[in-house]
Amino acid sequence: MELQNYVVSKGILGIQTNSKNIGWSFGQPLDTVSDEEIEKCRVVVRLTVDPLKSLSQKVSGLQKYHYWSGSVGNDELYYQRNFLAGSKLRMHVKGIKTDRPEICVNKNFLRYIRFRFNNLHSPGYILTDLVCVLLLQQGLSPLHCSGFSIGDSRVAVIAPGDTGKTLTVMRAIFDRNADYMSEDMGIVDEENFFSCPWTSTFRYYDELSMSWLLRWRMKLIKIFPLAEFLPVPGDHRNIDSYIGKDRIDFGGKLTHLALLARRKGGIEELDKDDARRMLFNLNRYEFYYMKSPMLTAYSYFNPEMDVFSIEEKEREILGKLVDNTTCLLVQSEDPTKFADLIMNYMQ
Repeated sequence: MELQNYVVSKGILGIQTNSKNIGWSFGQPLDTVSDEEIEKCRVVVRLTVDPLKSLSQKVSGLQKYHYWSGSVGNDELYYQRNFLAGSKLRMHVKGIKTDRPEICVNKNFLRYIRFRFNNLHSPGYILTDLVCVLLLQQGLSPLHCSGFSIGDSRVAVIAPGDTGKTLTVMRAIFDRNADYMSEDMGIVDEENFFSCPWTSTFRYYDELSMSWLLRWRMKLIKIFPLAEFLPVPGDHRNIDSYIGKDRIDFGGKLTHLALLARRKGGIEELDKDDARRMLFNLNRYEFYYMKSPMLTAYSYFNPEMDVFSIEEKEREILGKLVDNTTCLLVQSEDPTKFADLIMNYMQ
């Protein structure tokens, strides 16, 4: 089995996989790296696709937890469920107690389970939930944000969906000569912001030459939300195809948190308590690890996996991050103005 190595956040997070379709929240670069390079990451996860034909025998005699199987204290978990025409969905998870866990799924699971539906989650969502927990156990937190840097300043841009996070960063780098960090996902500790630069939701914006087919899809989604499940057409290039890797800032001390609001009001410094509340609220909407079926099943057999204490760790990290940064409330009815408001404030 040949695995490819990808670093998705430099020095922080890597993935080894034999699949081109990961479907998780942290993005995937086009370039692979050596085993030596990926071992520099603090967390490395492995996602492999395998028939798992012997799984039925392995789960025999194990304790059941819904469709999961395991045993008390064992750092392994199995999933098996009947699917179409007598086929099965299969998954094997191990190494959750380490910073090098492995998830193996069969092709049916990877090909057909693409979203969250009740207690059936795609491998990408399961992998995202697992990585969130592993990062938090190491004093790092995922952050649903975009980000850019200019000079010695680094800005994480936080907002509800469809407010203008990505557009703000695109305008900062194309119109105001900022360097790119992230457009949908970052990783933080109490002081620093580490880039996850390889997500690509920025392709939805006209500034990056959106194809007529993609424009049609976006209009259709506004009328028929279920159209979101249609395959995404058009250009799927990563950001370095547009600006070059020399303009990617992979991380450092965070100086500003900018929370966007689509309303009148301009820009002002935000009260720290309000900033903590808004930051955690927006992060909670994006990350689902508290209700992850896989982690819930795992904690049943391994009670030391306490997601409630992990959530408290997230609150602690984000709270101290707020204390260590300048927090801005950026308000405009026109989302194209957010970048100028932020950049003018910082000058």
